[in-house]
Amino acid sequence: MTHKKRLFVYFLALSVFVLGAAPRVQAQEERMSFIRDAEIENTIRTLSAPLFEAVGLEPSAVDIFLVNDNTLNAFVANGQKLFINTGLLIRSESANQVIGVIAHETGHIAGGHISRTRDVITRSVVTSLLGMLLGGAAIAAGANPDVGTALLLGGQLLGEI
Repeated sequence: MTHKKRLFVYFLALSVFVLGAAPRVQAQEERMSFIRDAEIENTIRTLSAPLFEAVGLEPSAVDIFLVNDNTLNAFVANGQKLFINTGLLIRSESANQVIGVIAHETGHIAGGHISRTRDVITRSVVTSLLGMLLGGAAIAAGANPDVGTALLLGGQLLGEI
């Protein structure tokens, strides 16, 4: 396989990988199983409200979801959505342990960590794709293969910074 063809195959493979990542993340979220229990939800909301208020969040603006998962975990996603695994609730020995985890996750919401991370990833992907497109275009236009390679790899490196 010639150098040009190898770079073009690399470009296509990387494009498919980058562009295919978003559907995999969405599919994972769709596979999550949630439970609804008014008593547990109200208790968590009551415990969480002072934490949310302390950091300037409107308690009713934070969506709380109970994930039917036995792992000891909680996480935030998509802004002000708090996900608490049933495994955390089952294994906790006191309400204070659950409150501590919720306080930690509230810090992520208040600090804007999720939205900042999403912005950084978006900029990184755009920079990498731009380098791939420029490198692919340079190779297709007949430029020196080293120029195309430099653009491909340079865009990827800039995307990682």
